[in-house]
Amino acid sequence: MPIQTRQRSPSSKGSGDEHKIVATMPFKDQIAILDSLIRHPPTNSRVIEISPQLAEYVLTNLNPSNRPTKPAKIKKYAADLAAGMWGLTGDTIKFGTDGLLKDGQNRLAASVRTGRPLTTHVVFGINPQLFARMDIGKNRSGADVLFIAGVSYANHVAAAVRWLMILTSDDPADRGAQFSNEELLAAYRDRFDAARLEHSIQMALSVRRTCYHPVGPLAALHYLFSEHDARKADAFFDEWATGRAKKIRAPSRYLQKRLVEIAAASNNRVHENIRNALIIKAWNAYLAGRTVSKSDMQHAVSDPLPRING
Repeated sequence: MPIQTRQRSPSSKGSGDEHKIVATMPFKDQIAILDSLIRHPPTNSRVIEISPQLAEYVLTNLNPSNRPTKPAKIKKYAADLAAGMWGLTGDTIKFGTDGLLKDGQNRLAASVRTGRPLTTHVVFGINPQLFARMDIGKNRSGADVLFIAGVSYANHVAAAVRWLMILTSDDPADRGAQFSNEELLAAYRDRFDAARLEHSIQMALSVRRTCYHPVGPLAALHYLFSEHDARKADAFFDEWATGRAKKIRAPSRYLQKRLVEIAAASNNRVHENIRNALIIKAWNAYLAGRTVSKSDMQHAVSDPLPRING
């Protein structure tokens, strides 16, 4: 729903306060002034008293694809508002040149929850293309950035893209490699096929539902396997998820057996490089149509990651 065209109220005409919003003014005037500020952004921040009604309006109409809300933060902000402990700190609520909210949804939600107005600095005219750089100090994650960009399964996609970047790098065993939000988003958009990646995530989820392994690295490996043989990559993951392989030493069945053994001996943890290496070894055997033995399914953290065959 687009915001309304600004109509200056008679009481504010010529007063110099036509861009001032207070919670006690008529609601239609609050929307009209906010509209004007969004359409003609001032160069500095404005202190605005946001009524619960205006906060709800913004969340409902100007916040279509922000990151997920954080219930714990909303609860804390609501408690501060209810206790009269809220004050101007310099933190800002941000609107973009596209007319949409870019930051501040948890604070606005706290106002709606308590029915108390929220006085805050507000900044207008943020370039939407810069959202990946916003609130880095507030731990905006790669998943948050992908969610804002409208990506489905943002958490899993962020993890899968990170692992794809690691596994296709010069050091595929560098599990601690870090990438900026911009690098993750650029890789998702430019290096990997979105539809194929979503399919790989679905295949990884099917394994997680029965075998409880993390989705990110599994999806990345399925994606890389499918580059060589998409049909067999699906069949391998399906066999792993369902446990339908009959032979004891079938690659998918023995893979799961070894991972369970390693977890049981390591306080229910499996090192990422060991898991990835064993999955690759099982895939290579499956692709070659052979069974595996215990000696085949060994890997030390210091060993180089095996090459993906295909």
